[in-house]
Amino acid sequence: MLVGELDEVTFDLEVDGEQVREQLARRVWERGGWATIACAYRERDRDGAWKPAKLALLRFRRVREAWQRQAAITLGGADALALADALGEWRDALSASSAAARGGPAPRSTPRRGPA
Repeated sequence: MLVGELDEVTFDLEVDGEQVREQLARRVWERGGWATIACAYRERDRDGAWKPAKLALLRFRRVREAWQRQAAITLGGADALALADALGEWRDALSASSAAARGGPAPRSTPRRGPA
């Protein structure tokens, strides 16, 4: 899959004039020649009812004047929520790492014990 701009990557899909997949949310991270796109979406079942939402993670690489998809993974709702929970648990560690990389003080996640 090649696209000219990352904004062209969407998960909305119509078949015979009926929307069968709807993008609920989207986020793009771009750094250098690489980009990651996260899309929350839902699809219709054969009866026309919406299935539970899923999460798609797409990895793109810049090739000349276009973006080429390198990898993709889809997580069902339960797995996507487990990923969100894990990232929430790692928030303090990630914040400390980011602050250290910027040269600033690392935020404290536990109270200081004993004399200062």
